Amino acid sequence: MIRRRPLFWQIFPVSLLISLCTVLAVSWYATTTFKKFYYDQMVEDIEARALLLEQKILDLILESPDALQKFCRQAGRRAHTRITVVAPDGVVLADSNEDPQRMERHGKRPEITQAYSGQTGSSLRLSKTLHQDMLYVAIPLRLRSISPPAALRLSVPATALNTVLRTIRTRVFLASLLIILLAAVFSRQLALRISRPLEKIKQGAEQLSSGEKTRLVTIHEHGLSLEMTGLILSLNHMAEQLMERILLTRRQHNELEAVFSSMTEAVLAVDAEECVIRLNRAAGSLFCIDPQRSKDRPVQGMLRNPELMEMIRATLRSNNSTDAEIELFDGQQRTLLEVRVVPLQDNAQQPIGALLVMNDVTRINRLENVRRDFVANVSHELKTPITVIKGYVETLLDGGLDAHADGKSFLQIVLRQAGRLDAIIDDLLSLSRIENQVCNNESSLELSLTELNPTLRAALQTCELKAGEKQIGLELHCPPDLKAIHNPALLEEAVINLLGNAMAYSPAGSSVILRATSQQESDKKKWVRIMVEDEGCGIQREHLDRIFERFYRCDKARSRENGGTGLGLSIVKHIAQTHGGSVEVESQFGKGSTFTLRLPG
Repeated sequence: MIRRRPLFWQIFPVSLLISLCTVLAVSWYATTTFKKFYYDQMVEDIEARALLLEQKILDLILESPDALQKFCRQAGRRAHTRITVVAPDGVVLADSNEDPQRMERHGKRPEITQAYSGQTGSSLRLSKTLHQDMLYVAIPLRLRSISPPAALRLSVPATALNTVLRTIRTRVFLASLLIILLAAVFSRQLALRISRPLEKIKQGAEQLSSGEKTRLVTIHEHGLSLEMTGLILSLNHMAEQLMERILLTRRQHNELEAVFSSMTEAVLAVDAEECVIRLNRAAGSLFCIDPQRSKDRPVQGMLRNPELMEMIRATLRSNNSTDAEIELFDGQQRTLLEVRVVPLQDNAQQPIGALLVMNDVTRINRLENVRRDFVANVSHELKTPITVIKGYVETLLDGGLDAHADGKSFLQIVLRQAGRLDAIIDDLLSLSRIENQVCNNESSLELSLTELNPTLRAALQTCELKAGEKQIGLELHCPPDLKAIHNPALLEEAVINLLGNAMAYSPAGSSVILRATSQQESDKKKWVRIMVEDEGCGIQREHLDRIFERFYRCDKARSRENGGTGLGLSIVKHIAQTHGGSVEVESQFGKGSTFTLRLPG
């Protein structure tokens, strides 16, 4: 029985053998050519040196043999070349490396023989004198009184030639090896390109015969014979129709998966046995669960929340939706969730589990509380002066105008409260304007690197009158060349608010210091620190975290007595954010406070 080999093993070895023979032939030819080329180049170079020395050697042969020997020795050392002068009878007249009287006759050396015949001779061989491979080049020296001519021979070590030849052989060997490897790869690819479609056609036919249509392999007929093309086209048409249906199903699955994973709401699906079917990334992040490892695990061990478990069980029992707000506590953090649990049904509308949709409303709830507190504070701050104004106006209308002294006092009170209302409204408008600049990143705000001293001095001058009335000293400590990136008008407003706050809570006879320094912080960025230091009553520790909130007061009675609106420090905070900086406070109750503005320098 004849043993049949696969088509691949009938093509691959033959292709590789042809490539190997071709590479070996080209390598041998290239090495031989390079050797001859470099040899000829060295001979031409040595011949050129010999021609330069020819006339001088001729003159010295006729004049003085001793001078000839001395010249050859000196010239040979300078040129790193052995120079030998040989008479027509083969006697060595001069040599740059040896004593010519001790040297044997050179008349039968091949390069000398060629020089005697009037041509340039060359030879590559081992020197018996120097015991190394040398390249010899000899030219004829035609003397006027001697015939046949003498010979001038120059020789150099063949080390350079051997080194170049070794390098060339190494590179040719490596290149040949690389080409053989590439030839093996390409031969293999060629063999596979011919044999693989036949194997795939066989597999496709077997799959069609067994009814495994989902495993049909698509075959490209490019480059194949005409006989295969018809069969492959039919198989491809069937494969394409099947793949379209598979891809459609896969695309729909991926779209649903993308929507499910991208939802900001936490979604969790459980089966009737209270085991996890699926959960998205938001649910995994909320409960610190890996979505990939949660499938088929009991949900009770993951959620660990009785209220959520009760909602799930209620939905599974009644097959009805349930809604509730549930609080989760993770250490110190509180999370408020809006939870809706709905029944999960299959295509036949049969219950198979429950679906939880949880929306984190913690931030919304926090913002709502802030809004509610702000409205209440604004209403309270506005209602107090309005009530006072209304009461004194009613008193004046009821006859208070008849008493001139009392009427004037009442009107002053009304004027003062109206001024308070005006100050609150101005501060609210300023705060709104600055917040818009921070939120919208407005480019109209001009920030530039300018000197800080004029801005701080202007703020200090604005507060001097009020400081004089309260007998409080104001001091400024700022280097005259200190610069910061700031808007002078906004920064002056912030410093005025800090100085006014410091003077409001400082006793008479004390001092308020305005200080500015520059320092390089750990982020390798230069920052300017503007500090307002007072000797007032200080701030208790529990108030420090909220001191920059709108209308927040540590001592409400004393704040209103001092005439503050409760918005000054909030304005300072937003001005600092507008400049890309921050504001901080350090205080010791009963000993004073230090407010610090940080601005980029």
